[in-house]
Amino acid sequence: MEPLRVSVLEQPLVEVVDDEPLLRERVLETAIAPIDRLIGGLRSGEVTFFESDNSYSSSLLHLLCVKAVAEFDEEVVWIDGGNAVDPYAMSSLCKRLRLDKREVLSRINISRAFTAYQLVSLIDEKLREQVGKCAPAMVIVSSATDLFLDKDMKWTESYQLLRRCADAISSVTESSESITVVTAYTPGHVIPDQKMTSALCEISDKVIQISTKRSGLVFRMPKDGRQMLFTPTPWNQTTLDEFRGDEHGTHGAYIPLGP
Repeated sequence: MEPLRVSVLEQPLVEVVDDEPLLRERVLETAIAPIDRLIGGLRSGEVTFFESDNSYSSSLLHLLCVKAVAEFDEEVVWIDGGNAVDPYAMSSLCKRLRLDKREVLSRINISRAFTAYQLVSLIDEKLREQVGKCAPAMVIVSSATDLFLDKDMKWTESYQLLRRCADAISSVTESSESITVVTAYTPGHVIPDQKMTSALCEISDKVIQISTKRSGLVFRMPKDGRQMLFTPTPWNQTTLDEFRGDEHGTHGAYIPLGP
């Protein structure tokens, strides 16, 4: 498998003035019909925050990442704060969507952080530079709170650094017109307190909460007052929704909750 490319970051190509129309409006969907009907697609110049107690949000991130490269023929910048990137999952999705995995993976720029200070450097100091260099269709920041929950860090310092990161994500999204997706923590890791989560909610245009119930997953959009119950399809099954888009199902991608 081709390794994912790690890029270093430059200056944004475009500064957006208030009330100025987007130079190119993109709308990215999951191709999972019930989810797209609820969310309405992810749009350029907007931040979407996934808050989830299960791994399905990570599955959606990988799907959206692959689809962004394929649909817009542009790159993706992914800053990972929780070792959440799975190249094997993306390779599998490429096969499912009949895409050239080498071509797709070569256009995904991964930067991993292993300490809170590395994460701050990647987001607050280098993200604008990297986005300016490769002009990505999409920016992903996964597990944004994990590294700030280090027991050796004071809570006040952790919160202030997270706010810096949140403000930087919002600023870069607006100036670059990227589709930006953020997740809070890796399922199974320490859950951040409400104030940290709120810092990410405040800079987000869409907040999507995904919680596990006995009958499936509840998708809730608290800012819009809407929700739905969704049952992921098992690995060995397909649905009619997979084959919408064209006669070969090229633009369909139902993904399951797990193996």
